[in-house]
Amino acid sequence: MRTIFKYVTFCMVAFVTVACGDLYETHEKYLKMGEETYVGKADSLQANGGFNRVELKWKLNVDPKISKCVITWNGCLQPVEVAVDRPGSVMSKIIDIAEGKYIFKIVVKSDSGKESLAQTVSGESYGSSYQGRLAQKGIISIQATPVGATINWLQEESCVGVNLSYTDKGGAKKEIFVAGDATSTLIEDFVPGSEFTMTSLFKPEKDAIDNIASLPKTIAFPAYYIISKTDWDQTYHKNYTDVSRTGWTVEATTEERGGEGAVNGYVTALLDGDLATFWHSAWKNGIDGVINPPLPHLITLDMQASQDIISIELARRTNNKDTKTVVFSISNDKVDWKELGVLDFPNAVTPNAMILLLPDNVKGRYIRAAVTGSNNGVNASIAEIMFTSKQ
Repeated sequence: MRTIFKYVTFCMVAFVTVACGDLYETHEKYLKMGEETYVGKADSLQANGGFNRVELKWKLNVDPKISKCVITWNGCLQPVEVAVDRPGSVMSKIIDIAEGKYIFKIVVKSDSGKESLAQTVSGESYGSSYQGRLAQKGIISIQATPVGATINWLQEESCVGVNLSYTDKGGAKKEIFVAGDATSTLIEDFVPGSEFTMTSLFKPEKDAIDNIASLPKTIAFPAYYIISKTDWDQTYHKNYTDVSRTGWTVEATTEERGGEGAVNGYVTALLDGDLATFWHSAWKNGIDGVINPPLPHLITLDMQASQDIISIELARRTNNKDTKTVVFSISNDKVDWKELGVLDFPNAVTPNAMILLLPDNVKGRYIRAAVTGSNNGVNASIAEIMFTSKQ
């Protein structure tokens, strides 16, 4: 037993002696190297994208040994050095760089050659590829009256605004900025039928240093005004002369013959001066027995001679919402047609009437009303179509 005890004791002493010897050798290596001193590293490093560039921002501590910062990135051919003249400051550097995603590395150095631990951050540069994918801020509608053209906007995520350029009534070039959260914009001095150019600005990331512009898009202002019945009666009608419809004739590609009564349904009801009567597309007894024909329904008025026209008033059937969209055109020969404008009614019985007002007189013998949209299948009905001219 004593022999075993002595043997175990001897082994334990030998193990401790060897272990302590290895530990000493490990520490001795670093003791001989001396104390290694590191320069203070870059702190709070961030990368903010821009158009073909990236801004790097970081903080430095007050270590007086700091003299410069060295920036590199994946694919870097030449490091970028940023001199430090005030330790403890917030630093920034804009790197002009091709479109793409990068890992940036910053090492802080002293004049003696000491350097900090490397700090890295990812960043992205945005260029023509990103720009080409950008959508324009959406337009719901453009409504024009003699007061001006109102552009009604859709909301577009990340859109910070729109640069819009046009030529005003005096021939001067105008540029305006529309805020990204705008729902509508009134342009009072627009020229009907002229064009405007828009570019939408987007912020690609929260702290981006640039707003990226979409590719420009050119859009036409309406070539005519849309006037409510109330505004027409109270403000505008008095400035124009009613055009007599005496002797005019009218024909249609469809009409309801008998299903709406002795007068109603027939296209001649459009010229009888009675808002209580109306034309209706065929649903029971049509021309040549054709009922429920597909859109469009064409109505052609013959004024018997060339006539100046500046406004068209369309009154739908009272308390009826069937008719939605009507496109008006003018012609001298029923072959070559010039489009004048479009009246588009909501899916409701009001407004019952709207007026299409042109900037100036147009001349022609034939007026065509093409019903291209319905709020009730293919059904449509109209009470009267009336006209004015400017003398």
